[in-house]
Amino acid sequence: MLLYIIDGFNVVHKIKNLKASAKPHQDLVNYIKRNKLTGSRNNKVLIVFDGNMPFGFSRDQDFEVIFSQDESADEIIKRKLYKLKNKTEAVIVSDDREIKDAAKREGAKICPVYDFIAIKKKKEPSDEKQISYVLQQEITDQMRKIWLSEE
Repeated sequence: MLLYIIDGFNVVHKIKNLKASAKPHQDLVNYIKRNKLTGSRNNKVLIVFDGNMPFGFSRDQDFEVIFSQDESADEIIKRKLYKLKNKTEAVIVSDDREIKDAAKREGAKICPVYDFIAIKKKKEPSDEKQISYVLQQEITDQMRKIWLSEE
Protein backbone atom coordinates (compact mmCIF):
# COMPACT_ATOMS: atom_id res chain seq x y z
CA MET A 1 0.00 0.00 0.00
CA LEU A 2 1.30 3.43 -0.98
CA LEU A 3 0.63 6.82 0.56
CA TYR A 4 0.32 9.62 -1.98
CA ILE A 5 1.08 13.03 -0.47
CA ILE A 6 -0.06 15.60 -3.00
CA ASP A 7 0.85 19.28 -3.12
CA GLY A 8 -2.69 20.43 -4.01
CA PHE A 9 -2.21 23.76 -5.75
CA ASN A 10 0.98 22.52 -7.41
CA VAL A 11 -1.19 19.97 -9.23
CA VAL A 12 -4.19 22.28 -9.79
CA HIS A 13 -2.05 24.82 -11.65
CA LYS A 14 -0.91 22.15 -14.13
CA ILE A 15 -4.40 20.99 -15.13
CA LYS A 16 -6.04 23.36 -17.59
CA ASN A 17 -9.64 22.69 -16.52
CA LEU A 18 -8.86 23.10 -12.82
CA LYS A 19 -6.86 26.34 -13.10
CA ALA A 20 -9.99 28.34 -13.87
CA SER A 21 -12.30 26.36 -11.60
CA ALA A 22 -14.42 28.14 -9.00
CA LYS A 23 -13.85 25.19 -6.65
CA PRO A 24 -10.41 23.79 -7.51
CA HIS A 25 -10.09 21.90 -4.20
CA GLN A 26 -13.17 19.76 -4.78
CA ASP A 27 -12.49 19.44 -8.49
CA LEU A 28 -8.96 18.13 -7.86
CA VAL A 29 -10.30 15.39 -5.57
CA ASN A 30 -12.87 14.44 -8.21
CA TYR A 31 -10.26 14.55 -11.00
CA ILE A 32 -7.90 12.22 -9.16
CA LYS A 33 -10.71 9.77 -8.39
CA ARG A 34 -12.27 9.87 -11.86
CA ASN A 35 -8.91 9.23 -13.55
CA LYS A 36 -7.73 6.72 -10.92
CA LEU A 37 -4.40 8.54 -10.64
CA THR A 38 -3.44 6.89 -7.36
CA GLY A 39 -3.92 3.34 -8.61
CA SER A 40 -5.43 0.86 -6.18
CA ARG A 41 -8.23 1.93 -3.85
CA ASN A 42 -6.07 0.50 -1.06
CA ASN A 43 -3.57 3.30 -1.54
CA LYS A 44 -4.00 6.23 0.81
CA VAL A 45 -4.18 9.80 -0.42
CA LEU A 46 -3.36 13.01 1.43
CA ILE A 47 -3.84 16.30 -0.41
CA VAL A 48 -2.47 19.46 1.18
CA PHE A 49 -3.68 22.92 0.09
CA ASP A 50 -2.42 26.33 1.12
CA GLY A 51 -4.98 28.50 2.92
CA ASN A 52 -8.29 27.88 4.64
CA MET A 53 -11.00 25.39 3.81
CA PRO A 54 -13.41 27.06 1.38
CA PHE A 55 -17.08 27.32 2.23
CA GLY A 56 -18.99 24.37 0.85
CA PHE A 57 -16.02 22.02 0.60
CA SER A 58 -17.23 18.52 1.35
CA ARG A 59 -14.82 16.05 2.89
CA ASP A 60 -14.15 12.84 1.04
CA GLN A 61 -14.15 9.52 2.88
CA ASP A 62 -11.38 8.06 0.68
CA PHE A 63 -8.98 11.03 0.70
CA GLU A 64 -7.59 13.08 3.56
CA VAL A 65 -7.53 16.77 2.66
CA ILE A 66 -5.67 19.29 4.79
CA PHE A 67 -5.78 23.08 4.51
CA SER A 68 -2.62 24.71 5.82
CA GLN A 69 -4.33 27.82 7.28
CA ASP A 70 -1.54 30.00 8.74
CA GLU A 71 1.44 27.95 7.55
CA SER A 72 2.52 26.78 4.12
CA ALA A 73 1.38 23.55 2.55
CA ASP A 74 5.06 22.78 1.95
CA GLU A 75 5.77 22.79 5.69
CA ILE A 76 2.86 20.46 6.39
CA ILE A 77 3.95 18.07 3.62
CA LYS A 78 7.50 17.96 4.95
CA ARG A 79 6.31 17.44 8.52
CA LYS A 80 4.00 14.59 7.45
CA LEU A 81 6.86 13.04 5.51
CA TYR A 82 9.27 13.23 8.48
CA LYS A 83 6.73 11.51 10.76
CA LEU A 84 6.11 8.55 8.43
CA LYS A 85 7.39 5.21 9.66
CA ASN A 86 7.75 3.61 6.23
CA LYS A 87 8.92 6.45 4.03
CA THR A 88 9.69 4.16 1.09
CA GLU A 89 5.94 3.63 0.61
CA ALA A 90 5.32 7.38 0.27
CA VAL A 91 4.89 9.00 -3.14
CA ILE A 92 5.32 12.76 -3.03
CA VAL A 93 3.53 14.54 -5.88
CA SER A 94 5.01 17.99 -6.33
CA ASP A 95 7.28 20.04 -8.54
CA ASP A 96 8.42 22.17 -5.59
CA ARG A 97 12.18 21.80 -5.27
CA GLU A 98 12.20 22.06 -1.47
CA ILE A 99 9.62 19.28 -1.14
CA LYS A 100 11.40 17.06 -3.67
CA ASP A 101 14.71 17.55 -1.85
CA ALA A 102 13.10 16.62 1.48
CA ALA A 103 11.49 13.53 -0.09
CA LYS A 104 14.79 12.46 -1.59
CA ARG A 105 16.60 12.85 1.77
CA GLU A 106 13.92 10.78 3.50
CA GLY A 107 13.90 8.00 0.91
CA ALA A 108 10.37 8.66 -0.40
CA LYS A 109 9.43 8.35 -4.06
CA ILE A 110 9.08 11.58 -6.00
CA CYS A 111 6.49 11.94 -8.74
CA PRO A 112 6.58 15.10 -10.87
CA VAL A 113 3.12 16.58 -11.43
CA TYR A 114 3.04 15.96 -15.18
CA ASP A 115 3.97 12.32 -14.65
CA PHE A 116 1.21 12.00 -12.04
CA ILE A 117 -1.53 13.49 -14.19
CA ALA A 118 -0.38 11.60 -17.30
CA ILE A 119 -0.60 8.11 -15.75
CA LYS A 120 -4.07 7.33 -17.09
CA LYS A 121 -3.28 8.67 -20.55
CA LYS A 122 -0.32 6.31 -20.85
CA LYS A 123 -2.27 3.22 -19.79
CA GLU A 124 -5.39 3.57 -21.87
CA PRO A 125 -5.61 3.91 -25.63
CA SER A 126 -7.18 7.07 -26.92
CA ASP A 127 -10.95 7.06 -27.33
CA GLU A 128 -10.50 9.21 -30.43
CA LYS A 129 -10.42 7.37 -33.76
CA GLN A 130 -7.39 8.09 -35.91
CA ILE A 131 -7.80 8.13 -39.68
CA SER A 132 -5.32 9.11 -42.36
CA TYR A 133 -5.39 12.43 -44.15
CA VAL A 134 -6.12 10.67 -47.45
CA LEU A 135 -9.15 8.93 -45.95
CA GLN A 136 -10.34 12.23 -44.47
CA GLN A 137 -10.20 13.80 -47.93
CA GLU A 138 -12.09 10.88 -49.50
CA ILE A 139 -14.83 11.19 -46.89
CA THR A 140 -15.04 14.95 -47.43
CA ASP A 141 -15.31 14.48 -51.19
CA GLN A 142 -18.05 11.87 -50.80
CA MET A 143 -20.00 14.11 -48.41
CA ARG A 144 -19.72 17.03 -50.83
CA LYS A 145 -21.18 14.88 -53.59
CA ILE A 146 -24.06 13.75 -51.38
CA TRP A 147 -24.93 17.02 -49.67
CA LEU A 148 -23.82 19.65 -52.14
CA SER A 149 -24.82 17.75 -55.29
CA GLU A 150 -21.31 18.19 -56.71
CA GLU A 151 -20.20 15.85 -59.43
